[in-house]
Amino acid sequence: MKNIVITGASNGIGKAIAKSLRKKYNIINIDIEKKDLKKVDFYKCDLSQKDELLKTIKSIKSKYDSIFALINNAALAKFTPLENQSIEDWEKIIAINLTAPYILSKEFSALLKESKGHIINISSTRALMSESGTESYSASKGGISSLTHALAVSLSPTVKVNSISPGWINTDVNYKPTNSDDEQHLSGRVGTPLDIVDTVKFLLKNRGFITGENIVIDGGMTRKMIYKD
Repeated sequence: MKNIVITGASNGIGKAIAKSLRKKYNIINIDIEKKDLKKVDFYKCDLSQKDELLKTIKSIKSKYDSIFALINNAALAKFTPLENQSIEDWEKIIAINLTAPYILSKEFSALLKESKGHIINISSTRALMSESGTESYSASKGGISSLTHALAVSLSPTVKVNSISPGWINTDVNYKPTNSDDEQHLSGRVGTPLDIVDTVKFLLKNRGFITGENIVIDGGMTRKMIYKD
């Protein structure tokens, strides 16, 4: 089985990706906490700590001599009014959301070249638009989208590098979207993790002509113009 590294596969979108791919691929999960996810190789790591991340990568390389895909999914979000934001929070969010994907891509690049594999970065529509108090998260996702096309150039033509920008994806099993929530979307509904899984599967089948792209999966929200009276 081909090996796929996923960060943050213990929860949310990452977990849905891991569960969907684990029958066909060997999944390697790098995350801060382990959840009940069978048939997945788990490596505990605080992605905000560079030295810890480099040790984890070294351990993975010592066990696996091939990597088919790297899915940079893990992210930290903290939405706080600008005047209350701390530099420490900014640095941690940038470290997890942007620096870690850069380090992982760099350190696994040789193996990905050998396999003619893929890097899939999970960005966000917040790279394209914002709400109040989202400076660190939005900046990190804007950076991920730019990192994607930079890596695509550097690793061409052997490694395909693309990003996915989810919109509103409901990962809370206890929350049922309201009619108002659904009606905000051209699709008529809020997204689910499986909408992102479908896109990941599509990109893993990509024969090489799709690279350096950012694919927005948001039910049409960023295309819907809204005016208030």
